[in-house]
Order: sequence, then structure tokens, then C-alpha cells
Amino acid sequence: MCTTIGFSYNEGFVSGRTLELGIKLDNKIMYVPKSKENFIDTKDKKYSSKYATIGTSFFDIASFGDGINEMGLMGSNNFFPKYASFAKESIDGKVNMTTSNAFDYLLTRCKDVNEVKKESKNIVLLEHGNDEKDISISIHFFFMDAKGEKIVLEPKNGILISYENPYGILTNSPDFPWNTTNLKNYINLNPENVEEANYNGKIISKFGEGTGMLGLPGDFTSPSRFIRAAYFVSNTPKDLGRNEAILQAFRILSQFDIPKGSVKDMKKRLQNETLYTSIMDTTKKSYFIKCHDNINIQSFCLDDYEDEKDIKFIELEKGMNL
Repeated sequence: MCTTIGFSYNEGFVSGRTLELGIKLDNKIMYVPKSKENFIDTKDKKYSSKYATIGTSFFDIASFGDGINEMGLMGSNNFFPKYASFAKESIDGKVNMTTSNAFDYLLTRCKDVNEVKKESKNIVLLEHGNDEKDISISIHFFFMDAKGEKIVLEPKNGILISYENPYGILTNSPDFPWNTTNLKNYINLNPENVEEANYNGKIISKFGEGTGMLGLPGDFTSPSRFIRAAYFVSNTPKDLGRNEAILQAFRILSQFDIPKGSVKDMKKRLQNETLYTSIMDTTKKSYFIKCHDNINIQSFCLDDYEDEKDIKFIELEKGMNL
């Protein structure tokens, strides 16, 4: 499960996500320099990165789960179970590859959402890549750039279908159009309190604060998280300073933290919980993260690694002294 958000502030834009799984991942920060040769592997050839990029990777595998490049393009890939479908055969003249390679291709080679749209039309997502380990997994993509443009890309029969995303939200399944239609069921939500109601001449007053939010779904299903995230993002002030915006993004995403024991997959004997929350910022091209075992915010800036000539994995601080 994953929840992604993005919104503006008075100097720029932030985007961030949570990652929830039933297994632990050895996630690290990864830096990829610009013009890193052969970084992206496709069925037909290898491609270099165009822009320096920083984000999260897993198990020292040179592939991003989310990140930001030097042009301010931010991206996240989210699980998309039972809705993604892929091509069985390559198509001549297209860039044929699997989903994780496609995300890396777009994040490290596009400067903005316009380029993401253009490049995504040339991509064919294959069930299988160059070896048995290179397979497409059911994910869809969220991208937001330094101008505030936002897009969702979802795989259908190997083609990436693009959707404009004015809401700045992505969760998981069902598909993006279904989730946006479902928003119409919650048009009553409002940050302003309902002070009282008249029941057959009897005035009933509120117990406390937040009565305009009655009916906001609080469970961890993807549709409910989509509604909850859309509500919080849409009611975020647009005049926040940079620090305020970064903290606001963390506070919003904390609404999706899954405590251990609250969500269980009995068939797989797994307990889903939040592994990390990350935030990216276009003004300083920064990446912030807090993890399951260490909720202190750790920060990383692209500029700090500009002298690196090769891919660099950066260890995260583990555990907390309490």
C-alpha cells in the first residue's frame, strides 16, 4: 500500500509518499549522477541518465522507488494490484522494458511533466525483460514538476495511459479515474464546523471540533486513503513557507501510518505497516525521509553529491536512542 501527495507553497512545490508492506525492506538513499552510462536496461539497448537524481532504493539495487532530479521533477511508483497489464512482445521503434526500468527512465531522463507525457508514449511495458528476474510488477506512477504540473501513468496492455492530476493524490487500486469519480460521494466534507442542527424544532449542538469532516473515511483501503489525502491536500494553505510545507506534508502523510498489528493478511501471514515516509522539495532539490525504526527526519540534498561520478548508496540512520 502507498499514499502519494503533492502541493504548492509560496516558494515551490513538495511531493511525498508512504510505503507500506508486510515485509521489511533494506531501503537506502541512492544518488545517480547525470549522464551515468547504461543506467537503464531495456529489451533493445541501455540508456544513460540525463539528470542527477536522488531518492530511495532497496537492497543495493540501482533502481528508484521514488525520487527527485536536478530539474525538480519528482516521482513515486505505487502498487497497482490487479489493474496493471503488460505486453507479451516487443514493438519495433518503441522503448521496450519492464515497469521499474520505465520509472527510472522517466525520472532520470525527463525535466518536467511535459517530457514525461511525451516519453511515456514511446514506452512499451513488457511482462518480461532481459532475464528471468526482470519482470514487470503491478505499479503505477505519479510525477510532479517544478511548475506544479502533475500526472498519473497507469499500465494497460503494455501502454502507459496518462491522466492529468489536479488533486495531487495517488494511492493504489482501483484505477485513477475510478478514485476521482468516487470523490463525488464526499462533496459534503468541509473544514468549517457544523455548529448545530434542527431536529423537528429541537436544536442539537455539536460536541466538539471537526463536525464538517463527519463521514471522512478512516480505514486503510486505497479508496478511503484517496479521499482522506484529497481532503487534507485541498485544504492545505497555499502560502506556507518552505519549512512549513515540508512539515505539513509529513503531518498529512502521518494520517496514513499503519501501526503494527492493525492490518493483517492472514493468507500470507503478514502484517502490513508503514516502512517509511518521504518528502521531496523543488526549491532546494532536497529529499527527506523518516523510517519505521527511526522517526527522526533525515535530509539529503542533491547539491551535496554533485562531485560524485558514480552511483552512490547512502545508509540511513537505524534505530533511535530513547
